Amino acid sequence: MFHPKLTRQFNPRVQVRRTLSLALTIALILVAPPGGGGLRADICDGISDVPASPLTTVRVPGTYLRPLLVTAPPGDTDRLFIIEQDGTIRIVKNGAVLGTPFLDIAALTLSPGDGGNNEEGLLGLAFHPNYAATGAFFVYHTDTTGANNLIASYARDAADPDLADPTTRQVIASFPHPSFGNHNGGMLAFAPDDGRLYAGTGDGGSGCDPFGNGQDPASPLGKLLRIDVDADPVTVETWALGLRNPWRYSFDRLTADLYVGDVGQEDWEEIDYRPAPRSAGENFGWVLYEGIHCPNPSCPGGGPCNTIPNPVLPILEYAHTGGACSVTGGYVYRGCRMSGLSGRYFYADFCAAFIKSFRVVSGAVTDSLDHTTDLAPGGGAVLNQISSFGEDARGEIYIVDRGGQIYKIVPILPNLQVSGIGAAPFSPAVPDWIWEDLQATSGHPIAQYRVYRTSGNGSGTFDCVFLNMLNVWPDGDPDVPSPGGLFSYVVTGLNTAGQETSPGTGSDGTPRSLSLPCPP
Repeated sequence: MFHPKLTRQFNPRVQVRRTLSLALTIALILVAPPGGGGLRADICDGISDVPASPLTTVRVPGTYLRPLLVTAPPGDTDRLFIIEQDGTIRIVKNGAVLGTPFLDIAALTLSPGDGGNNEEGLLGLAFHPNYAATGAFFVYHTDTTGANNLIASYARDAADPDLADPTTRQVIASFPHPSFGNHNGGMLAFAPDDGRLYAGTGDGGSGCDPFGNGQDPASPLGKLLRIDVDADPVTVETWALGLRNPWRYSFDRLTADLYVGDVGQEDWEEIDYRPAPRSAGENFGWVLYEGIHCPNPSCPGGGPCNTIPNPVLPILEYAHTGGACSVTGGYVYRGCRMSGLSGRYFYADFCAAFIKSFRVVSGAVTDSLDHTTDLAPGGGAVLNQISSFGEDARGEIYIVDRGGQIYKIVPILPNLQVSGIGAAPFSPAVPDWIWEDLQATSGHPIAQYRVYRTSGNGSGTFDCVFLNMLNVWPDGDPDVPSPGGLFSYVVTGLNTAGQETSPGTGSDGTPRSLSLPCPP
């Protein structure tokens, strides 16, 4: 919110002939400190925060062929990278889908598009934590026969950052998966605490783990592997065992806690949780356990329960009721836009198509919510094959529907505000006044921006003085306040339906008053 103590009043003897302040719609303005030093640019600078709001979804541009993941390199706020199961990685850059894939390995993998199993193909992607410097990224895919699962490294193209260099491919891990096409795992993720790459492998497929891979320490299947990609040579170790098909898992980017969505057999789906720091050698119980249940109700011949001394049991399980059949693990929200969601873990079910969330407090699930209705896209579109979630560089969360669509979770437009803490103030020293590009940062389509102005410290009615389709006022305000006076400004955005973002509240907590019309 606007705060008179922190508005910047420029000395007319030094700064042209006018004094200004910008009443950003939620935020205090952080200006450069004396002495010419600058504040460190933060990834959330200028993004307005909506601590409490009903949620909705906005569609990411493009239609994709069996999409399975959305991610972005660390710090890259301009691009989304989207996996298509048949072997391509596509880029959405500044709101547009690029025509040429970032990487195409369709010729190197067996996938549904060429007769493979529904769970084969290109399954995982992770960028090196220092991707800006190394250009290294990693993919997980089945080979052309489906009999092996591979993890390969690549580097981006030296001349074009929107392309990978296929000649840099190196297979850093390979493990046989010879008998069945399902349960390939496929998730890759770097842990924020130890910097290692973790890979989740399925138990080898079929049902009830017929070869006992999950409980076999010598088998790489049914495991969570930890890989040191910076070692020479690369090292691979078994970090945890007893998993069935940990299709999607993630690390809380703030705490490094681990959340695993492990797909169940006939009766129970589970989400496992391990707080940081994690210990090697933990056993999640499969095939002796399904969820917290032992003997395993789906596979009663699995063996005696006491053969696992200290099994890691799920923090949450749910039964195959109401159409549920396959958990889709998600992410803990740590984004810039919705601070009220911070710490909330989102997950879904592929068959029942629900979207739910919870928080973990003292190792227990609390504050569970069902978001299915709020996040339904509407307009004839549906979310009914939720194959994955995704995170962008700012920590905002996306929903991936295998039918071809991707949606971003956002506040409803009337609760959004334009610009936030860290945004550049309107300054007479800057020729063009620029504010948050709300369409780029939120995904909400914005047809027009309005700039409102009032004399004084922002306590009066704001009159509309400028409008533009773009997030810029070329040359700024031509009007100047009286000597020693002050102008304050509010910027709002409108969509094509005429919905307008919030102008925020004044220092007394009441909504700011806006006056129309705007000048032509």
